[in-house]
Amino acid sequence: MFKNNPLLFVIMLGFLGVISFCSCDSSARSKEIKTDSTNVSKPDTILVSKDFLLGKYSPAKDSNFVEVELNYASIKGFYLNKEAYQAFKKMYEAAKTDGIFLKIVSATRTFEQQKKIWEGKFTGSVLYYGKNLATLYPNENERAKYILKYSSMPGTSRHHWGTDIDINSVQNSYFQTSTGIKTYKWLSENASKYGFCQPYTIQDSLRPTGYSEEKWHWSYLPLSSKYLIAYNSKISISDLQGFKGFETAKSLDIINKYVNCVNPSCK
Repeated sequence: MFKNNPLLFVIMLGFLGVISFCSCDSSARSKEIKTDSTNVSKPDTILVSKDFLLGKYSPAKDSNFVEVELNYASIKGFYLNKEAYQAFKKMYEAAKTDGIFLKIVSATRTFEQQKKIWEGKFTGSVLYYGKNLATLYPNENERAKYILKYSSMPGTSRHHWGTDIDINSVQNSYFQTSTGIKTYKWLSENASKYGFCQPYTIQDSLRPTGYSEEKWHWSYLPLSSKYLIAYNSKISISDLQGFKGFETAKSLDIINKYVNCVNPSCK
């Protein structure tokens, strides 16, 4: 049909281009790995369990993880993947040389830790900026969407993987101060040298849905990109349960519009 109608061919190419441009999950799913043995040797394949991807494990008991030393963290008890941690320490020293001081204020979070954060907001037992969200948003979908501006549902957070960290502050106001502006500028210009990228950049045509911009959140790409592929291969909406409001995951298309909707350079 295209042979006799080249105009139709051009229109069809344009249509397909629009689809791929608007779909946040296209990049991750285009590299989606299979579970059969034929793909085991491919470099994009990483063998991890569903429980790991969902955060249902203990990093303190996992030999791939290490506790973050207190001079790099705001409090004791943070854990990170060993490789990601070593990369951060190199970045820390480079930043320090330039007069920039980096501090990890959040690192690996398990399913249970994320559940506590999520349910506190969802049930209204914890006030969110002085607001009881259960009262303010009686519709569960609307309530979940509000929480999802900055907080992930349990089982969907990149913090489950031990590759992602929050640096210096999780408040936008910090990044409007002179120190915060300098810190973010340094990270934007240098973090990639150490394998880190900012997954939640400002929302635009390349990232039309998902979480709001988080200047504090940085991801160790050599591992997180592979975990994202594995997540798309192994995790489905039916795996997201065991917390208050889990039913909203399907209606909000949480995997496509949130898990996959990251800065394209973080895929």
